[in-house]
Amino acid sequence: MAMLYLLSLCAAAASPALAWSPGWNGWGSQSWDWNHHCSNPNTGPTTTSPATCSATRTTAYSQFSYTVLTTTRYATAIPSPLQLTTTYAPPFSQVSSLLPPSPTYTTYSLDRNATSVQDGRYGQGAYARLWAPLSYNTSIPFTTTVSPTPVASSELVYPPALYTACPQQADTCVDCYKLPKDFIWGVAGSAFQIEGGLTEDGRGPSQLDLFGSLPNTADEANAVVADMNYWLYKQDIARLAAVGMPYYSFSISWTRVVPFGEAGSPINTAALEHYDDLINTCIEYGIKPIVTLSHNDSPLNVTFQNPAFPDAFLYYAKHVMTRYSDRVSAWVTLNEPNINFGSDYYAVPNILLGHAKVYHWYKETLKGTGQVTIKFANNLATPLDSSNPDDTRAALRYQDYILGIIGNPIFLGQQYPAEVLNTKGINLTALTDEELSYINGTSDFWSFDPYTAGFATSPPNGIDACAQNTSDPLWPTCVVNTNVQQDGWLNGQGSFAYAYLAPQYVRQQLGYVWNVFRPSGVLIAEYGFNPFMENAKTLVAQQYDLERTLYYEAFLRETLKSIYEDGVNVIGALAWSFVDNDEFTSYYQQYGLQHVNRTDGRLTRSYKRSIFDYVDLFHRYVEN
Repeated sequence: MAMLYLLSLCAAAASPALAWSPGWNGWGSQSWDWNHHCSNPNTGPTTTSPATCSATRTTAYSQFSYTVLTTTRYATAIPSPLQLTTTYAPPFSQVSSLLPPSPTYTTYSLDRNATSVQDGRYGQGAYARLWAPLSYNTSIPFTTTVSPTPVASSELVYPPALYTACPQQADTCVDCYKLPKDFIWGVAGSAFQIEGGLTEDGRGPSQLDLFGSLPNTADEANAVVADMNYWLYKQDIARLAAVGMPYYSFSISWTRVVPFGEAGSPINTAALEHYDDLINTCIEYGIKPIVTLSHNDSPLNVTFQNPAFPDAFLYYAKHVMTRYSDRVSAWVTLNEPNINFGSDYYAVPNILLGHAKVYHWYKETLKGTGQVTIKFANNLATPLDSSNPDDTRAALRYQDYILGIIGNPIFLGQQYPAEVLNTKGINLTALTDEELSYINGTSDFWSFDPYTAGFATSPPNGIDACAQNTSDPLWPTCVVNTNVQQDGWLNGQGSFAYAYLAPQYVRQQLGYVWNVFRPSGVLIAEYGFNPFMENAKTLVAQQYDLERTLYYEAFLRETLKSIYEDGVNVIGALAWSFVDNDEFTSYYQQYGLQHVNRTDGRLTRSYKRSIFDYVDLFHRYVEN
């Protein structure tokens, strides 16, 4: 068993007893009691009953509020001056005679034009010739000693404390918390990023195919090869099964199934056969499939902005769902549409209607009994200065723009956020009561990708002034985002993109969506970390991806706290990604739990340490 690096302060639980509430179906609200016999971290394992460690889990809504997580601590200077009580050698005046006789003392000054000067073996000319082979185009800013000034207190603030999942002073130990047997855990991937073969087997062009297409002046990677999963899917599934991964979330390529993308246009049978066998292969290896209908790859001619989008999407979904819904228990309609319509806010109703049409058709016409959701992107915004009401407003406004626009109608049956509608020039019309009624309740659980969290602050001229000025560069969100704390420190270890090792914000991330949108359950559909320049390391170094392991360890332990201490019903967590892939023009942004050899002609996969640690984590926390 792979060892994990965060110290466990609570010994393994012994035979926990579980009392399920009636009607639990794996997705809705529930409560259960756990009684664990755990060791006391100070005295060691207990030898008698009753248990010294117990936890009761209940789900409950509350009023969401931000929690101050950072405290400022300053460095303490050492006493000065240093009081020497002992000397370790005689002073120079007493020992100068020990040096060689008649030494030469001089000061050189580099003059690159003096290389021809013959002023001796160690003269200025010789010094110039010494430097002749080396030159630079950088100049230094000054040439005199700078007088010291007192160090500013802002420079003496300690960085955030290192994460300790189960500190000694904690009243409860997270290792006493367990996840239910049917907790959804596994890995994820998406068609465009792994399949390759963009022009093969009748596939039509998608929006994503613009990346890396000619003329490719930016030298972007394209997805013609990607991971060749379109032909290697069996091997990929076998590898996931071999390492013990119970769930695999993947997407179907819309334009493989409907090459022209439009309602009423031809269906590609090769695609239907491919995805049918993909699902069957998952089942063959004991893996439960979760299927996304469109992972950002809508057809080239059917964008979110196109009024034909809802009907075209429904047409495609019908052909897929009818064939595979008998074997698929969970469907995701659209991946992260909340960040993929750009500034064209008039596209939002098309997104909402397209999703709702598929949901209603699946539930009411197909009579599907599985679960259907829509997946959000969200890296939680927290106030940069929690004592400043403007920063709190900025954080909430950011959340309104990212989540509220689509989340309000679907989960609350409510109008778009007022912060959005009151922004001057926003091209978004309020939904009608009839539209709200049709869209409301069209998601069986909350699904989102909470990779990290950051800070929000108001613009220098204020939110209201920005919101009324369409020329302001921050318009329409009118929020300044940063990962730098008010005291000047990053909120965590940075990755090669936007992810940070910042587990201290996981509970607020989950608490926000739970208490604001009040879903029946919350699925962490993507989370992951791409270590800085991992691609430039040797294979063995890439495989020993400790930062990724620590990310998942910390994230999961904070999720357990969210479940038990905050009452949030988290139903699953899926790691992004099961393999290094095409991160939309880049093979350098590596989130994968497996490495891909891009030079051997076979795209050979190699497990990374994190995939074993990831499996061990859930074996440790999911109830047997």
